[in-house]
Amino acid sequence: MQLAQWQSEVAHHPSRFKTISAGRRSGKTYLSIREMCYQARIPNQNIYYITASYRQAKTIAWKLLKEILLDLRWIQKINESELQITLKNNSIIALKGSENIDALRGVSLSYVVIDECAIVDPELFQTIIRPALADQKGGAMFISTPMGKSNWFYDLYNMEQDHPKEWKSWSFTTRDAGFVDDAEIEQAQGEMSLKQFRQEFEASFETTESRVAWSYDRDENTKEMPEGLDYRTLHIGGDFNVAPLTACVFVQDHESLYCIDEVQMFNSNTQELADEINRRYPKSKIFFYPDPSGSARKTSANGQTDHSILQNAGFIIKAPRRHDPIRDRINATNARFCSADGQRRLFISKTCKYTIESMEKYNFRDGTMVPEKGGKQDFSHQFDALSYCVAFLFPLQRNLAPAQTPQRWGHNLVTN
Repeated sequence: MQLAQWQSEVAHHPSRFKTISAGRRSGKTYLSIREMCYQARIPNQNIYYITASYRQAKTIAWKLLKEILLDLRWIQKINESELQITLKNNSIIALKGSENIDALRGVSLSYVVIDECAIVDPELFQTIIRPALADQKGGAMFISTPMGKSNWFYDLYNMEQDHPKEWKSWSFTTRDAGFVDDAEIEQAQGEMSLKQFRQEFEASFETTESRVAWSYDRDENTKEMPEGLDYRTLHIGGDFNVAPLTACVFVQDHESLYCIDEVQMFNSNTQELADEINRRYPKSKIFFYPDPSGSARKTSANGQTDHSILQNAGFIIKAPRRHDPIRDRINATNARFCSADGQRRLFISKTCKYTIESMEKYNFRDGTMVPEKGGKQDFSHQFDALSYCVAFLFPLQRNLAPAQTPQRWGHNLVTN
């Protein structure tokens, strides 16, 4: 099968897992079919092509797959109702929808393509497909036009950073692919918003305007702590929950904060959180910045509050008497990630994966400035833990005494 330059680059790379972010009409499906055919040349392979729905799988790939395999004269049997082709060497290529991911359980797979990955159920790969590839050590290709950084396809695209031996990612624009002429692309650019055009034609992971941590940038704010900073004093923000109970661990360097560690504990309690922190940092002086409501909430059998448990563990508690407005915490945190003058003073280690995920996926409710909490996936907890610490240390408004007591008609005006 003849391939364009970008398709050939991907096809001939030896990585086991390949992630491709590509613009519209760039030849994604053709590359997917080429990869399946290449894998199916080996006898007795079981190969799946998966996209959002059965109907979509049939519309996108079924006709082209049949044409290519008929041209190669590899086909032994075609099952139209199951969208399955058996080859003469007993390899099987089947097209599947992801409407019911549990229906895909129980098979052993040699290779998988997940097309239009961004609109597929995010649990598909980790819970179903990854285990199905394990016994054969099969590979996979994930290919899609991106749909923002809150989407699981963005997580797959960044897997190469932590697993460079097995994962490889590419990004290709529609213009790179060469299948759409420049005049058509320029016309589309004039008809679409900048964000739409960059996402659909330039394969850009556009940040959603609804993100709570809007100033966080993975490239700019993911940074390791400089060597030589003192671990003997730590600042820890914490959020009290049952599922999960969270904490972010910071080292302060003058005006900068470095998040060096994170804690996320399910079905746990404040005492266990304190024990875990002391286990990790037994020689450090710890300032703890908790949820202010923990001063009243009694969470132990003997009536101790969250704050008293932390104090008994040796931590120095720093918390306002009552909750600051959440917008103040949000603004203070974003000002540390990137201030109005472009200074970045808040950084997160790449090892703090849950914290990074929270910064990228915690959003406001549609059409509001109210943060989205609860639901099947709640990304608020690590942000809350981080922001309790940041907003206490670096509030946007500091309580300053007035230069002189205001007066009116010669009498002192009471100010408190």
